[in-house]
Order: sequence, then structure tokens, then C-alpha cells
Amino acid sequence: MTTSFDPSAAEPPRTAGQRLTDFGLALRAGVERLFRPVRPLASPALRIFPGWPERFAAAALGLALVIAGMVYIDPVVIGVRAWTRGGWAFAWELVTDVGKSAWVLIPSGVLLLVILAVVTPARRFADRVMLALAARLAFVFIAVGGSGLIVTIVKRIIARGRPRYFDEFGALHFQFPTWQASYASFPSGHSQTAFAIALSFAALFPRFRNTFIVLAVIVAFSRVAVDAHYFTDIVAGSLWGAWFTVMTRDWFARRGLVFSPLPHRAPVPMPRHRLRQALAQVWRRLRG
Repeated sequence: MTTSFDPSAAEPPRTAGQRLTDFGLALRAGVERLFRPVRPLASPALRIFPGWPERFAAAALGLALVIAGMVYIDPVVIGVRAWTRGGWAFAWELVTDVGKSAWVLIPSGVLLLVILAVVTPARRFADRVMLALAARLAFVFIAVGGSGLIVTIVKRIIARGRPRYFDEFGALHFQFPTWQASYASFPSGHSQTAFAIALSFAALFPRFRNTFIVLAVIVAFSRVAVDAHYFTDIVAGSLWGAWFTVMTRDWFARRGLVFSPLPHRAPVPMPRHRLRQALAQVWRRLRG
């Protein structure tokens, strides 16, 4: 037996001041939930490298691999641009646009703010369903936006020249620090976005995990095909987007948000009829 919404149980109309106050309270409550203590029975946090010596060694090895890739791999793989002329160029341009974070950040951010604006302090069943949707939107928004913000800053500091400068200066061409888009090659923001979206969606919909990852790989490769990035750029961006998303899922799970706090970190189910109810309730509150 499922619980249904009762349209007749609508609350009295609220003034603009009351709505603004309730929005502030809802936003504050959401932030507090994100930073609340870890669940008592939650599994330990995911740690790839347990201590600082291991992390330092991994960072040194990673830096060595990146430099080696820039020297020996990028000059070879950059030749793929010769295969993407004519009709293929147009196709890859369409594919690469999927890696723009705005496709996810704008709708998820707007819908998240709308839900926070229409929920009531009473937290009835309708509000709980909307907040369950809001938590999932927050997870995707933080995974994509958080990893993207860091990449945007880092790539401007590193300031690696894009492949357009390869013939003149080679693959190891930097002009740091700068905020010129032509010197924002490493790491790839589109690749980071593609893998952050793919891994966040895969965490919420495990059945389609492989499909999401394959699509992310295609989008990341398109950055080389359209001559916007080197191979090491897309590898670094993809790894960062994936790692940040996994860590974000771990943060949510250990606090009992969206995912189970147990080791498998399975998403808490939200059936399609509950999603429809949440969206219908948002629309009803907006119209009211």
C-alpha cells in the first residue's frame, strides 16, 4: 500500500516574507544535513592511500607518469586529429558539447532551489518526498560542480598551451599563471564533467553503469578529436572527475543521505511514481 498526496490538505497562502524565511530555513537545514556527524554504524571512509607517505609516493609517481605522457604519448596521439576532418569533425563537435557542465548544473541547481523554496517547515509526506529528490539533485550538483570548480582553478594555474600551439612550441608549452582559455589545456574540464556526470548517474542508477561510463569515454576522447586537448589532459580530467564523485558519494553515504551507509553504498530507492509525485507537488506549490 502506497501513501498518496492529499491536495485538499494545502497550507494557507504564505506571504513573500514567509516564503523567503522558509527558504533560508530549508537551505540551512540542508547544509546542516550535509555536515552532520557520520552515522554510528556507517562503514569507514573510502581511502585509497591510508597515510601521508603513501599519498606522497602516489603523487610523485603520478607526476612522473604525467610528464612522461606529455613527452612520449601526447605527440603521438595528437595525430588523431588528422582522422577527424570533414563530416567526422561535425560529429565530434556535437559529441564534445555533451561535456559542458551547464547541461546538468543549471537544471539540477534550479530545481534544487525551487524545491527548497516550496517546502514547508511542517515536513509532511509531500515535503519528505520532495526533499528526497532534492538530496539526489544536491549529490549530482556537488559532484559535477565541485570537481569542475577545482579543475577550472588548477588548469589556469598550470596554464598548459592547447594543441593549437603544438607545431610551434611542442607538447610541453606553459604560460603560468594565466586566465587565457588558450592556455587552459591541463586537465580537461569537459572530461572531468563527463566522468563526474557518468559516475554520479551510475551511483544513482547502477543498472546503467556501463552505459554511462562508455558515453563518458567517448565524450572525453572527443576533446582530442576536436583538437582541444592532449591525451594526458583528458586522462587527468577523467580521473579527477571520477575520484571526486566517488568521494562525494562516500560523504553522502556515511551520513545516511541518498546512499546506504553500509560498504556497498547502494542508492536508497526512489521509485518512478515517487519521482512523479515529487515533481507534481513542486508544480502544484508553484502554481499555488
